[in-house]
Amino acid sequence: MVKLDLSNHPAAQDMVRLIMEKKGLPVKEAINFSINHDIYNRILETGYAFIAVDLWGHGGPNRKWEVLGEPLIEIDFDEIRQGLINNVIEKEKVSMETAISYFLLFTMESFGYHI
Repeated sequence: MVKLDLSNHPAAQDMVRLIMEKKGLPVKEAINFSINHDIYNRILETGYAFIAVDLWGHGGPNRKWEVLGEPLIEIDFDEIRQGLINNVIEKEKVSMETAISYFLLFTMESFGYHI
């Protein structure tokens, strides 16, 4: 069980909400949806996730971000997903929450959002 604290990550909360709406998933499933090999490869191939996360939303500056009712999330990741997350944490030298934000960001890209 992992305890994610997205309180200081409003962009991540907004992206989770968009995935929830687009895919009709609850919060934990929306987060798990974004963590896969394709997205992992995009994070590593592009090398600009750290910049892009900070720029999330600039394509629609007047859009009000949606945040989660509860930004503290207890979630289980299977072994494969946890391995992908751990690799991003190690390679990018970031926190768990930031690594999750990277996965969310490139999921947004796969949906056609401008990142």
